[in-house]
Amino acid sequence: MTRYDLAELRLLDSATGAPVAAQGTEESYRFGVVTVAEAVEHAITGRWQLPEFQRQFVWRPAQACALADSLWRNYPIGPLLLWQVSKSDSGQPSLWIADGQQRLTTLCLLSGAVPLWLKRTPGQADERIRRRFDIRFDVSARTAPRFIAPGRRGSGRDPRLVPVRRLMAIGADSRGGANELERMVRELRAAHCCPELDDTEIYRRLSRVATICRREILATFVTHRQRDEVLDIFARLNSRGMRFRRLLLKLAMEEIPAALRGMKGRGQL
Repeated sequence: MTRYDLAELRLLDSATGAPVAAQGTEESYRFGVVTVAEAVEHAITGRWQLPEFQRQFVWRPAQACALADSLWRNYPIGPLLLWQVSKSDSGQPSLWIADGQQRLTTLCLLSGAVPLWLKRTPGQADERIRRRFDIRFDVSARTAPRFIAPGRRGSGRDPRLVPVRRLMAIGADSRGGANELERMVRELRAAHCCPELDDTEIYRRLSRVATICRREILATFVTHRQRDEVLDIFARLNSRGMRFRRLLLKLAMEEIPAALRGMKGRGQL
């Protein structure tokens, strides 16, 4: 199997998130890494859009909770497949989402935002869908479920259940973000929550949710010019999903650690 230099995965265009190809090369696809925050920004600004062959958003709040828990655990949430359209397609988004719409839409909703394509869907009113996906984080939970869908366990009243969107809006690495997290710890103490946890542990748990925005997602960017080719790639990945997932698992368990060890040995890490 080809080994990819992981250092090159970050060569992305800052405006669109698309990989920057080396001069003199014509590649049909490239790999890249984007953070959750970058992916959400591209989705809400319309830099990433949906082609007409994509289905509507169908995920349920329980699936959003599961996605949030995977991010909490720092699990991979699956790669995205994006189609880089021809530069001659004036007025069109620079990247179309061929696979990953459900996850990207959910990431936006967890962040308290609505992607541009959902705003254009009849019947998907902003406030209604925001309320439906107002996922809460249970600060006191020792095990799953840590993330609670609206309407469960009195999620709108229990102070232990903190809105995920509130936490993801905090820049946990900044002084202001740290101050906000400390203020939230004081609020929980004032409400007599989590007596079994000390302030440091409460802060750590809140911060862990806040830093979900920095989690990284692997993306494949295809540059095929013909729509039929992209449809064919999309159909093959979906019809042979088990084989594709096994390949990704093999990559995660064998190839990536080996590549990292090689880079460390060459003094690149």
